[in-house]
Amino acid sequence: MNRLYTINERNTRLEALLDWIINNIKDFQTPIEFEVSSDSPEKITPGIKRKAFIELGLAIRLAQRKPQLKKHPKLRKLVKLWIENIENSSFFFDIKRRIQLFPHRVVSYSVLASLGIQNKKVFNELQSLLDRGYLDSVERSAWDKLDMKYYIEAAGLKHRFSNNENLLLESSLNNLPPIAYVQNYDLYGITHLLFHFSNFGVVNMKTFLGNSYDKIQNYIDLAISLSMVRQDWDLNAELLINQYCLNKTFSSFDKMAAKELMMVQQPTGFIPGREWIRNKHQENRCPKSYTFEDVYHPTIVCLILLICEFDD
Repeated sequence: MNRLYTINERNTRLEALLDWIINNIKDFQTPIEFEVSSDSPEKITPGIKRKAFIELGLAIRLAQRKPQLKKHPKLRKLVKLWIENIENSSFFFDIKRRIQLFPHRVVSYSVLASLGIQNKKVFNELQSLLDRGYLDSVERSAWDKLDMKYYIEAAGLKHRFSNNENLLLESSLNNLPPIAYVQNYDLYGITHLLFHFSNFGVVNMKTFLGNSYDKIQNYIDLAISLSMVRQDWDLNAELLINQYCLNKTFSSFDKMAAKELMMVQQPTGFIPGREWIRNKHQENRCPKSYTFEDVYHPTIVCLILLICEFDD
């Protein structure tokens, strides 16, 4: 198999990531929904804990593709804790009115579906909200449309979005921003487009992208270099996952970038975020503390990267 890490490197880093997540699982737990009150339910926003919870769910969903990981005791523990949070928090409470939580609930339902769990009532309420035209009432980028479309389809729901070929024409992959001026927002749009067009490496992207494939592949290589210069390990990990999405045969540069990424993993297992790196430069030493909001996302993205290292 095409790999960025040796099996020993992969397994050692994976154990540390899982230990950190399990040790900090309370920070991933969402509020009890029927205890969250508001005069305007439609204005209730996700907040950091709901975001972290569904991103952990994405990693769990992708791990279900890997027979070796489905049996991993720490991942099985995470699956159990994740499902318990859904149940204990009344996660799908008030679906039809709390519309800003809809994307997170669709993603979570797609995770449950990957675990073989169905809930007809929740499914019907999600579909009802889609049928009401909620998603059609907001102007969305191709990136946002594809994100939603991907998880709606993974949940088995019906939608009105265009097909992937049309979304590709609308997207920034069809008009890549100049690398010298590119912003992080632009790069995250590109990484997510490649995640979901490729179904995380399942789709043959040379066929899908056609004549644009080489140009996009070279762009990702340049973006990885940029992320390393900036020491932006969150973005670096997403771009390395893109190399899997593009079914690339890894170069020595890819492997060096992957090794640099894991060299920054801290003894407790987390991957530093931008704030931690900035504080390190200011203090000229490793910071003694961190915020969950800063480090959870690079840690989850690195978990997904390591999941990609396992055989289907």
